Amino acid sequence: MQTNMGGSLDDMNSNTLSSPDNAGDSPDNPDSAASSLDGASGEARDASYAYAARYLYSDTVVMNDNFLRLSARQDAFQTPLSSSIATTPAARLIQYNDRLGNPTHRLRLTAPHTRLVILAIGSVRLRSAPAAPADITIPDLAYDDAYDDYLTPSPMVAPERVAAAARAIAGDSQSLLRSVKSVVDWVYSNITYIRGSTTVATTAEQVLASRQGVCQDMTHLSLGMLRALGIPARYCSGLLSVDIGETHAWLEFLHPQIGWLPSDPTRGLHIASNADLVKFAVGRDYTQASPIEGTFVSTGSGWLDITAAQVIRSPDPVSFDDALSLIENPPDALQQQRQQGIAPIAPYEQDANKQ
Repeated sequence: MQTNMGGSLDDMNSNTLSSPDNAGDSPDNPDSAASSLDGASGEARDASYAYAARYLYSDTVVMNDNFLRLSARQDAFQTPLSSSIATTPAARLIQYNDRLGNPTHRLRLTAPHTRLVILAIGSVRLRSAPAAPADITIPDLAYDDAYDDYLTPSPMVAPERVAAAARAIAGDSQSLLRSVKSVVDWVYSNITYIRGSTTVATTAEQVLASRQGVCQDMTHLSLGMLRALGIPARYCSGLLSVDIGETHAWLEFLHPQIGWLPSDPTRGLHIASNADLVKFAVGRDYTQASPIEGTFVSTGSGWLDITAAQVIRSPDPVSFDDALSLIENPPDALQQQRQQGIAPIAPYEQDANKQ
């Protein structure tokens, strides 16, 4: 197995693309309706981001096939300015938007390898939603059929299995905002963040039973409870701009007048600031919005060796060397997080098709 990649990007394949203006306007994407709402407030803030991940394999991999959701998406509160993906070994990259409007890169690598490095850099303009949106009663909520997917069960979230807990937490409240706050506050206070206590396959009801997990798990449980109360809610993945870490997960609930509003159960924020979050993907749950998913063919096993990300609140561009340095020379803050087990979730687990 190779053990020293070095700092050079000479053997990397780079795909530099400006994010398309219609990234969120797919007919199947409810953002197209919400984005037309004038909900943005506050001064725009430009930020740059860098992401890096290194995967290692115990034996030679002859084929690696992955989908990357590592570029900022377009919506009412976020405007991508640039995005680039690089890999080593060099891989074929095809960029498109999936049916939910998530910028996606298909990565296919057939050259034999025992490690895979994925780097993503970009810049984005962020705006925050109103800090104090108008409240509305849940019985008065009116949505068209496009939002049904965010009220019904999904692979990781079965609302009916957490409905009793949701009703007990919300009580007799008919308020949209108070119900969201009650659920987020309860999850934040009662689910203990323990890195490694769950997997990417842990469901919302399993999190409720174990009372532990990471940001993905807290988000799934909150999604299930909100949907059980009749509130459309969707999963988000991306980066947290206020800390150095890995990837982050949060949710958005649908306000009928403003659109999708961010809520972060891991940080106990029932209405989070969009300016603190760089959103890569949305979906019904993690299965539609994971930063990286894929398979590889090998007689051996594979694992995520290290991943790191950073958001810089500045319009100054970052480079692939900046991204690579996050995993070759991890910042002290990230090393401390990893040692203490409090960094956000690892972005993915590959499935091995062993020969």
